[in-house]
Amino acid sequence: MQMEACRVCRIPLAFAQLNRWHTDGDITQAGNENARMAFVECENIDPLFRELGRLMGHSIDHLVINIVARGTQLYMDTITPREVKEMIRNKTIDMGAFAQGIMDLCHAIGYGRYEFLGYRYENDPEDYCKIRITKPFSILETSGAFAGVVASSVGGEHSVSFEEVSPGVFELTTGWTTYPEVVKERLELKLYHRVEGDVHLERCPECGTPSRLASMCSWDLENGIILNRGSGRRMAMLGPGLMDTLFEALEWELGEEIPGMVVEAQGAIVREGFAPLPLDLPFQEARTELALRGLGNLRELRLEEKGARLKIDNSCMRLLVVGWFKGSFERMRGRPCRASWQVSPEGSLEVELESS
Repeated sequence: MQMEACRVCRIPLAFAQLNRWHTDGDITQAGNENARMAFVECENIDPLFRELGRLMGHSIDHLVINIVARGTQLYMDTITPREVKEMIRNKTIDMGAFAQGIMDLCHAIGYGRYEFLGYRYENDPEDYCKIRITKPFSILETSGAFAGVVASSVGGEHSVSFEEVSPGVFELTTGWTTYPEVVKERLELKLYHRVEGDVHLERCPECGTPSRLASMCSWDLENGIILNRGSGRRMAMLGPGLMDTLFEALEWELGEEIPGMVVEAQGAIVREGFAPLPLDLPFQEARTELALRGLGNLRELRLEEKGARLKIDNSCMRLLVVGWFKGSFERMRGRPCRASWQVSPEGSLEVELESS
């Protein structure tokens, strides 16, 4: 797969042109400042949901897929022109070419290798759309997103099934369905409203992306994989609003214990080897690392022998960040701790850790 790279930093131009880094530690889509993004390590996502299922005593995979599907549909409905939807439904557009254009962009942002396998659209029960994904960043999220894109394109509500046809290679097939009432009635994606801050990242003079990314990451465009060179961990550009909404929906459906379970599950994954927060870096370097990921504007990071404190303005993916902080501190100190957190009306996340 050929994609043009920036002449100066060599980052794929598709990646650079899709995303913008701002001064309050956030990233947005270049064409839509109401769509916040986060460029984060992603190998924890499926293990996190499976750990939540283990803690609950039953799989929640189907819920995750349905919620992501509905959330993706709501988002795609806001950005896909009505004329394009009409062309898809009237069959005046080449669906394969349309799908391939979207899938090429998925390669640039770390989602894995996508191949369009075919579709049928006669507006009857036999309709389907089928793709193959090699090494998806998350099979649960990609499955839900695929169903949501189809639902937005042709209307209605769509399920998705997936089969691992060989190690790391999945074939996904959609079909008509009806979403659960909690997903349809309560799920709402909130628009992001960007504010200015005081985070200043050194930029590539040609494409405008943070210069640090060129040395931090490597792109395998053929396979849709972005690696953090330092940790060897995979990264992807995700929508934090969808992730936060997903956890809210799980709490509505499964109970008020979900936030604490998310924090515990994420903390356990970090303790067992997932990339920890850079707690040992000087403050300004740690601030830069969070801003590169779009996780907010770090204001305080204090470590003590028996506890720690974190404050991030303009925060996102909050439950994951709390668990990330907790697991990183436990890994550093070698003993468990308790976490408490609160979020201000302005979106500042404050976390307190106390060793048990």
